[in-house]
Formats: sequence, structure tokens, C-alpha cells
Amino acid sequence: MRKLIKKYLAKQFYFLKWVMRYFKSISFSKPEQKQIIICFDGVFPHGGLVDRLKGIVSFYQVANALGYDFKILFYHPFELERFLNPNQVDWLIKPEAIKWHPFKDQFVHVVNDFSINPIELVKQKNANRYFVYANIDYGPTLFPHLNEDALTQQWNRDFTSLFKISELLNQRLQDINTSNFIAFHTRFTSIMGDFKDTTSLVLPEATQEQLKYKLLEKIKDLSANKTAYIFSDSINFINYVTANSSIKAVEGLPFHMDNFEKNTQMEGHLKTLIDFFMISKSSQVYFLKTEEMYNSSFSKYAAIVGETPFTHIDL
Repeated sequence: MRKLIKKYLAKQFYFLKWVMRYFKSISFSKPEQKQIIICFDGVFPHGGLVDRLKGIVSFYQVANALGYDFKILFYHPFELERFLNPNQVDWLIKPEAIKWHPFKDQFVHVVNDFSINPIELVKQKNANRYFVYANIDYGPTLFPHLNEDALTQQWNRDFTSLFKISELLNQRLQDINTSNFIAFHTRFTSIMGDFKDTTSLVLPEATQEQLKYKLLEKIKDLSANKTAYIFSDSINFINYVTANSSIKAVEGLPFHMDNFEKNTQMEGHLKTLIDFFMISKSSQVYFLKTEEMYNSSFSKYAAIVGETPFTHIDL
């Protein structure tokens, strides 16, 4: 009972916070077609790039299943269309175009909520417009008849329907040699002492050195006689790998989208998008993890976008 009360109060708090942002957008008009608008406007944290893409694709799939119009309101911490443009779906909507009917529209906050079926949730609310905050891939729930391979193919098709890369991002990718290479990805969060995230643990320096050596030896073994790039949230590890091997790295500092205290310049966000699409263009993706390290779906979804073989390796 206490958990239910806590969950209810949290949802009421989220709703009030949202109303405070969009109170001036109240309108008693309704859309010509029922509509889902997934929002990334700085009101709530969502996680990193891939968490946001998961939420977008999931609710595009919901909109498709129900025959609803679909829009993406994404202007925080940057305008999405600077990097990703509409492809086969006209999803772009600007903040000034937002209209909110206080009685016939619904606010939906399901960030980090794995328990719901989004189609059933939308049906139950029976609204004209849904303002959605989400960051989860609900594919297994939406398509229970599909196996893992079919789910990845479905996700790739829906992502491609929604997005094509912008001229800016395309030009930056063309400036990097992306011919016939393999990609290695690691996620450390705070344990290397150079990246603050939702965790604060920092490993002793001697343990850090042992971990870096262990990972690099595996990378060297897998990349023998091949061109390879390292992608990581730790600049310390990136520098260690490039200094002690022929492995390459993309210039720039690793950056997390929901880290509001850090540098929010456009170059930081561009680096994240470049890393993602660089990985998608590789011929093979390896995600390396030890017991001390953290999981990440960044490279897995990049591999899905590029239809690239993906291997998760536990060391």
C-alpha cells in the first residue's frame, strides 16, 4: 500500500510540474487526428541518447498500432533536428505549436517504468492527445510474437522510418575514415574517476590500472591486423588505449545528455551522435564488460541501426 501511495504522489508531482511548464499552452481545440507527442523538454530527466531513442521508437510503434499521428517535441538539451531530420514521418513539432486541452488531453510519465503495456495504457486513457515522457524499449511487450532477431529488425525499420542524419552530422562523419573498421565500447561511469553519473564509486588507482590493462589485452587480441576504434565514457581509458596500441578514437570528450552540471555546448552533444553513428558504420561491434563495470545499450542499439553484428563480452 505504501508503495502505491508513493507512486501515486510521484505521478501527481510530475503532472503538476508539467502543468507549470505548459499552463500558457491551454487551448480548447482538439487535433484532427488522435495524437501522441513524445517530449524531451527539460522538465524531466530521461537518461542518455539511446534511452531517448528507445522511448521515441516505442511510442511511434504505439502510434502506428493505434493509427494515431506522431510527433517528437525535442528541444532540450538541444534541438533534435540539428542532428536527426524527419525521414518518412513528419514528426517535427515546435514548442510554440503545443496546445493542451485540460480535459481531453493526457499527460503520461513512464520514465523507467518497465511494468506497463503502453498500448493498453493509451487505450485506457482514451484522450485526444497524449504528452508522453518515456525512455524504455517496449518492443517485447508490443510485439510478443517476435523473437529477438525480428524485434531488432522491427526497431531498425521504425528508426529508419523516423530519422535520417542531418547535413551537419553527415559532414562530420564524412570527415572521419569509416572504411572497414571494428568498434569496441566500454562503460565505466564513475569508477575511473573522470566521469560523474548516477554513481560515485571510484576504484583505487592500482585497480584502475589492472582493469585498463586487462581490457586492452582483450581488445588487442580481437583487433589483430584490423583497423579498430575505441568508444567509451572514460577519457582516461580512451587515452590509455590509444597511447598503448594502434587503436583509434574519435576526437572530443565523452558527454552524457542528462548531466546538467557539465558542459552543454553543442560540440559535446555532436560527439555523442558521432560516436553512435560511427559504431553503426562498423563491421563488428564488441561491448566489453567486467564485474566492476556497468552495462550499456548504447553500442547495441547503434549496431541495430547499422545492422552490424554485436557481441557482448564479459571478462
